Amino acid sequence: MKKAKYLIIGAGISGLSFAFHKKNDDYIVLEKDKVCGGLARSFFKDGFVWDVGGHFFHFHSDETKMHYERLMAGKHIRTVKKYAKVYYSDQFIDAPFQYNIHQLPTVEFIECLTDLYYADRPDGNLPFDEFVRRTYGKGIADKFLIPYNEKLYACKMNELERDSMGNFLPTLDFGKLMNFYRGSKGKTYNDTFSYPVNGCVEIINSLVDYLDEERIHLNEEVEQIDVDQKVVHTSKDTYEYEYLINSCALNQFVNFVGDYRASCLNYNQVLVLNLGFDKPSIDKKVSWVYFPGKELFYRIGFYNNIAGTDRLSLYAEISYKANERINIEEALERTLIDLKRISVIDEHKLVAYEPYIINPAYVHITTIGKEYTAKFIDVMQGKDVHMIGRYARWEYSAMGDSMEQAKSLAEKI
Repeated sequence: MKKAKYLIIGAGISGLSFAFHKKNDDYIVLEKDKVCGGLARSFFKDGFVWDVGGHFFHFHSDETKMHYERLMAGKHIRTVKKYAKVYYSDQFIDAPFQYNIHQLPTVEFIECLTDLYYADRPDGNLPFDEFVRRTYGKGIADKFLIPYNEKLYACKMNELERDSMGNFLPTLDFGKLMNFYRGSKGKTYNDTFSYPVNGCVEIINSLVDYLDEERIHLNEEVEQIDVDQKVVHTSKDTYEYEYLINSCALNQFVNFVGDYRASCLNYNQVLVLNLGFDKPSIDKKVSWVYFPGKELFYRIGFYNNIAGTDRLSLYAEISYKANERINIEEALERTLIDLKRISVIDEHKLVAYEPYIINPAYVHITTIGKEYTAKFIDVMQGKDVHMIGRYARWEYSAMGDSMEQAKSLAEKI
């Protein structure tokens, strides 16, 4: 049996960030995969660099941004001004959709504007669809916010709470839109973002460089946890700990501790198709595009425009229900047809691709799920078990949030 003061489950950005802040202390990181990174890993094929999905760095605090910049010193980093689009009714309009309804046909613009004027900013715990209809008006909600998010979450939006998107849903009222039209553009959380040209995995590599690699145990999967005796059994060994820090998905973790009442933790899966073509991109500026319509994917992003590379390199994200079977070859064929139909490609030839299934992908924020999660996390904290990261806390958050949670916890325990 081995012992560690801090036993960390998961060598993704959350777990490694916590280890970084305890690098001079007694820690062990357990990782079930053969490499570090979790969902912050990258793929390299035929000269293309892809991530698991569109993973870009934007920060809520200057402190976290400075920490990131220190970690990435010497790396090839690009600071990118976001240029996002929405593909609506066979045309590209600027994103966010709700701020750019003036680019719609006149009749639809007036419809959206009138509905927004009469929106009532509701209080209380509402389903997501009702919340956005009453907050943004029926026009904006039904044309974009509801159909797009139903594609993204692979469920009906009356099943999810108003706060499903956390701080990622741009706020808007009629007065704010009028100020926008008068030139007061305001800011969104990712107007600019940072991206390592050699992939998101660069931050993982930087964190590992600060750590003792002998304390990172790869290919070792957690099998059972006794939170009362503070013992973890893995596929290779048994560990005693003083503090357990978990960054693996909560719906998996509850099984390790024998809590099988987590059927309320709903989610979807996402197939990411990373695609590399033989020719440059037709569009030289756009960062990513949202698709609320009939296209198979709900979003595509352009690595070539973001990283400043020559050949068209993009990711397409396709959502599925949690237990739905995914046919990758069929999805690839349909994706290429859709890309050609919307003029993202013409005579381009696909020369390389890398599929990846994220499971779980987007967690479903529901009333019963929030109550379960809050109670479970509170009970675990009382037993010196702490959750950090998007999936461990069962929330919608970004990589910067994971880094901040890791730092805050490291300072606390």
